[in-house]
Amino acid sequence: MDFMISKVNHKLVGSKYNWLYSIMLYNIAASPVSTIVVLYIIEVGGSVIDASNAITTSTLVSIVASYIWGRISDVYKSRRNLLLISISSLSLLTVSLYFERKILEIILTYALFSFLNSANSAAINLLIMETNHESKWKNAFSRYLFLSSVGNTVGLAFSFGITGLLSIQDLIFSLFIISIISLIFAYYSIPETMTKQERKIFISNLHAFISRIFTHPFMILRKINGNHNMNISNLSKNLIYRIYAVIFVFYFGSGMFNTVFPAGLKVYTLSNFLVFLVLFFGMFIQTVSYYYLGKRITSSIREIYLALIVRGISYSLIGLTFLFPVIPIVYSSLLFYPIAAGIGFSMFYINSNILIFHAIGNNERGKLLGLYTAMISFGNLLGAWVSGYLAYYVGYWFVFILAGIVILLCEILFSIIKIEKII
Repeated sequence: MDFMISKVNHKLVGSKYNWLYSIMLYNIAASPVSTIVVLYIIEVGGSVIDASNAITTSTLVSIVASYIWGRISDVYKSRRNLLLISISSLSLLTVSLYFERKILEIILTYALFSFLNSANSAAINLLIMETNHESKWKNAFSRYLFLSSVGNTVGLAFSFGITGLLSIQDLIFSLFIISIISLIFAYYSIPETMTKQERKIFISNLHAFISRIFTHPFMILRKINGNHNMNISNLSKNLIYRIYAVIFVFYFGSGMFNTVFPAGLKVYTLSNFLVFLVLFFGMFIQTVSYYYLGKRITSSIREIYLALIVRGISYSLIGLTFLFPVIPIVYSSLLFYPIAAGIGFSMFYINSNILIFHAIGNNERGKLLGLYTAMISFGNLLGAWVSGYLAYYVGYWFVFILAGIVILLCEILFSIIKIEKII
């Protein structure tokens, strides 16, 4: 089914994709934020539990915000204004963090940013779909994902460059300047559409769905009218729910590791420069992996298993080097983290999302995709919450090894439920 292309009012003369570069600039400034919050809390005298609480609060706020902004996008016509609100929130966050010294203030500011930042996810995807013919959606979404990854990578590269010479406060101020530039560019480049696509279109297009989850892994969709026939052909709901349970376990393990990893590097005497260097290298490998994997939208069960093994073993090896630092932690992290975050995650992310898309088929997509993203968000939420306490009372090494075991457990669970039946 084809959709009519919306009339678009472009404020900036040029390619229809110009506005995506403002999103890339935004990602340059936004990608280091979560790491900055963790490092800043440690720097002002907080503990890993405080850092964990900041990430947990932000995740919880994002879950609620995704519902609120989703409902707003259903009734409010201007995608452009929603994006401008989101981009403005980054400027608000950075200027606030620059002057804050209390842990509670940092946590609340980060939570506010998470709420306002959630406005961009649905707006970006809908804007892409409303300004391009359906036949061009794949190219448009691929361009968006690529530019987003480039922005994330450049942001981390910029951060480790700045922190090698200046303080983390100087980095915060620099990101404020970049956020202002992205806001100005966004104001003049983001188009205003005259008609709307509905959010339910997300669940009809694989590229839109993958792009949406990549941007913001929280999506709450209303259940469609119960008068429709909603039997899932060839697959039982029980099988799908078992797959969702494994997805929850995966993101629980990932949430544990990702929340305290920057704090662990910092506590184990690495400078802010080296922390950002490790994260940048992981993001760089992830961007390259997305580029090559994105060329083919097919799901491979073998690649899902391989991704889980690679990610799980890498996590555990990082934990072992924290426990027995035979080689400097910075070297082991530069080796194993890019493998886990770059190769392992990108391979699992692409293939698992396509697996879910095929498993659901054409029925009950709104309900089942909403449940899927709920598993992602609550897995991350629970992982973030428990990791701080485990790292504080047991040790960072324990969290990393446990996270690796949890990820490896997913490979066993997937083989038990026989996901080969789906593809």
